[in-house]
Amino acid sequence: MDERETKRSVPLTEAARLRTLAALLPEGRPGLLYWPEETGSTNAALRVLADAGAPAGTAVLAERQLAGRGRMGRSFASPSGGLYLSYLLRPSGSAAEPGTITARAAVAVRRAILRTCGLAPEIKWVNDLLLEGRKLCGILAEAVLRGGRAESVVLGIGINAETRREDFPPELRDTAASLREFLPAPPDRLALAAALLKALDEMARDDPARRGAYFEEYRGACVTLGKQVCLSDGTEGFAEGLGEDFSLLLRREDGSLRVLRSGEASLHRAP
Repeated sequence: MDERETKRSVPLTEAARLRTLAALLPEGRPGLLYWPEETGSTNAALRVLADAGAPAGTAVLAERQLAGRGRMGRSFASPSGGLYLSYLLRPSGSAAEPGTITARAAVAVRRAILRTCGLAPEIKWVNDLLLEGRKLCGILAEAVLRGGRAESVVLGIGINAETRREDFPPELRDTAASLREFLPAPPDRLALAAALLKALDEMARDDPARRGAYFEEYRGACVTLGKQVCLSDGTEGFAEGLGEDFSLLLRREDGSLRVLRSGEASLHRAP
């Protein structure tokens, strides 16, 4: 075990984590920061803060989630060593669409990982980041509605950072990836958290002026495109392209085109 891993093996208090994180961020960045040892769900905790009027840029991180949630109502495994972060956006108009936010957030996460670890994950439409075909990160965007309109969006991100293979549930060990597998030493989660917050702050400021840059980066990294895929409803087809709103353009066997703005598309595996 090298010196960096030894230092990270000593648990930090919430106050120490926040002091270190704040020192890595620009002075005066918007929003509040919380990093407790554990919480039920960072998204649920941030929704409470959003309802209480927390400003855009507020983030809740946690060492452990006891009830992490993924898309389509699934539970989200949150083993030790992960980076679990929820970020509050207060966008307006079409910029508040959770599917579009999810796609741009995938680019922001990819940029943070590239800047801190030198790794460039692929993106599986719409919300997963992969390394060597295995899931590294999941993203969940949830709109907070008031009067039938999206008042804010809570953006949840879970990255397998320092997670060891044996810490994953047995059923995920062959399909999950961790950054530590691809690096000479475990990544610095504090540095990764700071890079991710900077990338999300940048995304919030850029929106919607630089949406095209996110679209091009997403399309270039999207492993789903050009592949035969199967949708969660059983529909199969060829992932032909992306719409400007990051929708998936699926060409079915009968030649018809289906435009998907949400859902899940699994890649066909070679027999």
